[in-house]
Amino acid sequence: MESPLRSIMEQENYVSFASLAEARRHEDACVIMEGDYGGSIYLTCPVSLVSCDEDTLAKLLSDLDDAYWRDTEGASLCFEPRPVGSRVAGGTGGGVVLPGLWVHPDLEKLDLRDETEEVLAGTRARIDRKGRNCFD
Repeated sequence: MESPLRSIMEQENYVSFASLAEARRHEDACVIMEGDYGGSIYLTCPVSLVSCDEDTLAKLLSDLDDAYWRDTEGASLCFEPRPVGSRVAGGTGGGVVLPGLWVHPDLEKLDLRDETEEVLAGTRARIDRKGRNCFD
């Protein structure tokens, strides 16, 4: 899937991969989860660190979107070539690709990092969202 915002901003320079399987074939591929049609970047993580499957990633995106924005139609799971150190354009400050997981500061405040890392590592099915929401 592609990011609506970055595909407009970067136009013909924008590249995305159709699936996790396709992204795995590229050394600098990154998973980006966003909400609000690119208005909020939830997380970035090099694909090389993702051990779960694409369905699990979609559930994680849904859980993070529910914690942050609650508009699943505006949520996107993107796979893009983004080397470590690159910025990811988006609202609420955008994001950055680190050698590991980057989580939006508002989601960090909800203490979701460890569970998110476990989901990405394939050792946990979902994050526990009970009582954790940016807007409560």
